[in-house]
Order: sequence, then C-alpha cells, then structure tokens
Amino acid sequence: MEHSSIFKEHIVRHRWPYLFGFLLVTASSLLQLLIPMLMGEFTDRLEQKLLTAEGIGYLALGIAGAALGTAFFRSVGRIYLFRLARELEMRVRNDLFTHWERLPVQYYNKQRIGDLMAHGVSDVGVMREVTMGAYYQVMEAVVLIGVTVIAMAGSISPLLTFLTLLPLPLLTLLAYRFHRTVQKQSSDVQVAIGEMTSKVQEFVAGIRVVKAFVQEKHEIGKFERANGLSVETNKRFVRTNSMFNGASHAIVGVSFLVSVIYGGVMVLQDVITLGEFVAFNTYLALLIGPIENIGRVMNVLQKGSASERRLLEILNTAPDVKDGSDTNYGIERLEGEITFKNLTFKYPGATRPALRNISLHVPRGSSLAIVGKVGCGKSTLVSLLVRQYNPPIGTLYLDGNDILTVPLSVLRSGVGFVPQDGFLFSSTIKDNIQFDPKPHTFEEVEEAARIAQVYDNIVEFPKGFDTALGERGLSLSGGQRQRVSIARAVIKKPSVLVFDDSLSAVDTETEDRILAGLDAVMRNRTTIIIGHRISSVRRADQIIVMDEGRIAERGTHEELLRLGGIYADMYHKQLMDEESQRTESHDSQHSPKGVDLA
Repeated sequence: MEHSSIFKEHIVRHRWPYLFGFLLVTASSLLQLLIPMLMGEFTDRLEQKLLTAEGIGYLALGIAGAALGTAFFRSVGRIYLFRLARELEMRVRNDLFTHWERLPVQYYNKQRIGDLMAHGVSDVGVMREVTMGAYYQVMEAVVLIGVTVIAMAGSISPLLTFLTLLPLPLLTLLAYRFHRTVQKQSSDVQVAIGEMTSKVQEFVAGIRVVKAFVQEKHEIGKFERANGLSVETNKRFVRTNSMFNGASHAIVGVSFLVSVIYGGVMVLQDVITLGEFVAFNTYLALLIGPIENIGRVMNVLQKGSASERRLLEILNTAPDVKDGSDTNYGIERLEGEITFKNLTFKYPGATRPALRNISLHVPRGSSLAIVGKVGCGKSTLVSLLVRQYNPPIGTLYLDGNDILTVPLSVLRSGVGFVPQDGFLFSSTIKDNIQFDPKPHTFEEVEEAARIAQVYDNIVEFPKGFDTALGERGLSLSGGQRQRVSIARAVIKKPSVLVFDDSLSAVDTETEDRILAGLDAVMRNRTTIIIGHRISSVRRADQIIVMDEGRIAERGTHEELLRLGGIYADMYHKQLMDEESQRTESHDSQHSPKGVDLA
C-alpha cells in the first residue's frame, strides 16, 4: 500500500483521541480567560476603594482555582497527546523495519548503513517531535488565540483589539518567507547526520584494517570533516531559526506598544476603565506564548515535512522481489530438482550480462559443483536460486515450477544457504545456529555443530554455546565463522543446500572432515558447492566450470581431467602448489638450526 502522508494517516487513525485532546486543551484555554477577568475586577475595586478583605479572598480563590484547573487540564491534555506521539514513533519504526526486510538485496547495494540508521533514528524522532510538541502547540494556539480575541473584543474594546492585533498577520507572511529555507536546511541537517553516522559505522566495521595500515590520523580527518559539515549545517539552521524568532518577537512587541499607547489614551479619556486596561494587557500576555511559539512550531513542522518526505521515499519503494499474481500457494515444500533453461541475466543498471545462456539440470538429491575464476558468475548463479534477484521468466525452474511462481517463504525455507562472508549476528553461538523460524532443541544445535566440525571449538569457550559474539561475529576466527554458518544451514534440514565458497577459510584437513560430516546430510538432498579448491568439489555428481558468465566445461571430475581444459589446469596447478608446500614444510622441519638453506 502506497503512503501519501504519514501524519495524515496518523491523525485519521487516532481522530477520536485527538478530538478528546482538543477538548482538554479547550477547557484549559477557557479557564485561563478567568484570570484576566479577575485581575481587571481586582484593579477596578482597588481604584474605587471598594476592595475588602473578603473580596480579596474571593478573588484570590478564583485566580488560584482557575490556575489549578488550567494546570490540570493542560497536563492531562499534554500527557494524552504525547502518548499518541510515542505510538506514532513506535508504529513508523516498526513499519520502516518491516519494509526494509521486504526490500531486495539490490536496494541495500545502493544505500549506506549510516543513512539508513539516520532514517530509523533521527527522521522518526523528528516525526515524534512534530506530533508531540508542534501538534499540541498548534491546538493550544488556535483555541487560546480564538477565545482570547473574542473575549478582548467582546468585553473590552473591538477597536483596541483590532489595532493591537493588526501587526500579527505579518507573522504569517514571515512564516511563508522562511518556510522553503527552513525545509531545505532541515533536509541538509538530516543528510549531514547520515553522512556522519556512515563514517562512524564504516570506521567501527573496519577498525582492524585501519589499525593494520596505521590510518588512524586519516580516519580522524575524515570524521572531523563530516562532523564539521554537520555542525555548519546545524549552525545555518539555527541562524535561520533565530532570525525568524527574533522577527516574531519584534512583531509581538509592536502589538504591546500599540496596546500600551492607545489603551492608555482610552483610559485617560474614560473610554475603558483601568481594570479593563489591565485585563486587556493580561489577555494580550496570554497570547504571547502561542504567538511566539509560532516560529518554533513552523520550523518543527518544516523539519517534520522534510523527514516525512525522506521516510515516504523508503516506504513507497516497492520491492522488486516478492510474491506476485502468478504465485502458486499450493506449493508447500521443495523437492530439490533444479533446471536452468537458456538463462541470461543482467544486474539492474548494468550494461553487460553477468550470466549468458546458462542451461543446466540438477536432478533431485544430486550434487553440483561450480568452479571458475573470480567474477565469472558463480555467486550470481546461486543468488538467483534464492531470489536475491529475479531471473527472467521461464529460465529457472524448481521441481518443474517457474521459480517466480514459488512462494518466497517456501523457497527460502527450503534452501539452506551458506554465504561467502559467513555473517553472524551479535548474539550467542546457539542463537546463530538455530536462526530459523522453526524451533530447534539443544541436541539438534549440538549435532549441527558436530557436522560442521565446530563443536570442539565451541565447548572450549567458558560459556560454550551461550558465548556472546561481537559485532558480525568477529570474536571468532574466519574459519570458525564459516563453520557456524554451515551449522546454521544444516540445522534447517533443507531440500537444497548451497555452499557459496564457504570452506575457503579452513585448512584442507578441516575441509576433509567437514565434507565427510556432510556426506550423510547431503545424501538424498540437492547440494550445490561453489569452490576454488578441487578437493572440495571433486566428489560432486557433476561439475561445471564457468568463464565470463558462461558454462565453459561440464562433467565429472574424471571427465574434466580427461578433457584437459580449464579444470584440468586448475587441478594440476593446485597439485603443484600442495607439493611445493609439503617440500617447504619438510625442509624446514629437517634443516639444522642456524643453517641458511638459501
């Protein structure tokens, strides 16, 4: 559903609570009107020497009662309306996070984490500020100004009221003059916050690289520039805000000047009494707060408008990868048969295809290995299998069904995907392994860890499986992260297992143990393995060699060796490298100390 206005949707959804809040503000404003009336009566009695102790008591009780009533209704109204603002904040953050989860990978390839964090924290905070402070002040200003002007004109002097309020329309002109500038500067402030947040996030994520390359001073300089830009942007916004507020106060001052001069003349001419003059100026004083707040409210509303526009841009971004009108919800699970039919795929915005004319059949329960040099399209091929991107219609089939007709929930629950980076969440090891919608017992977690050959490493930690991991799981080694990722995929018991170069960070001995442990898991389960080491792919039922987005060779390990092409070259080169490493290791172990073999 496309959103037209977050604020409007919020008000419509909570229209009755807002009406009740408006009534509370009205009650507060009406009670405030009693104070100028009582002050005027006090002044007239004092001037006419009619004031008695009993009269003072009654007037004092009246003023105190009006003040207490005003405070009560005002406080209840503020609490009531502020609660609605917090509900908006919670709902918008939930909607934003839910929508982010629906958006495809390609969206995040174009976004910076710092900008997204600024949207979720700063922009939503501005929205809350609008509904919490600005809405209340607008309500109070409308009601209080309306009833006060009626009281001033009806009970004292329409002419004095007109002349005194004559300068105030200039505030509207002033607000119109400043609103574009304020809105642009508010947007610039949010952009600067996003830039600074991105620098912090990037620095923290790359702290090991920064220290390894002695780039602390360089990174400090980058942050100081981003921080300086944020400060300067905020200074410009504050300068504009101050100019607006200063002009607003000057206009209000002119109104007081007119009241004092012309009202004083009217008292001297006995047109109004001294008590009415005091009451009139007390009424005018009641207007100062709402009128002077107009500047602040206008700025907050403009900030809110800029933040709303940024959030609507996200919320109205339609996910490209989603269940469509052709989705067959009768498909409840995957069997594991995969067919590529003349698939050619190009990334959004790219000029050259990443994959060309891919035709391939992977029978249910069989294994496929994919090898090739970096950038040849291996990871792109498997990313289409979990629909990180949409393949063209009629080019990729699962169990005879076009993948675009398979419900996303069924597809992704039926595929156990182990990515290259082995990303882990900053939770416990157990939580990372059982990261699955279905609940799992602790015994299943342990079994998955054993299969992935990471169990022995985990139990060595003081807290075992309850060990909390740092950001992105960086408290583990690269090999341990990959093996925990493998356990996370294995515990799902999926119909299809995909290993995207997920054994690159482990040694060959550990790799052999992992593959041996996976044998039982891979039996009768479709498995796709991307790898650079021939040792990790040689046992696959079929192997394809990719080159520049095409399938250059295909066959079993023995067939490809006999072919004598790219695969055979890779195999022989790796054999030579392993032999060279064994020779170097043997020489280092048997050479006498102090002898330079060079």
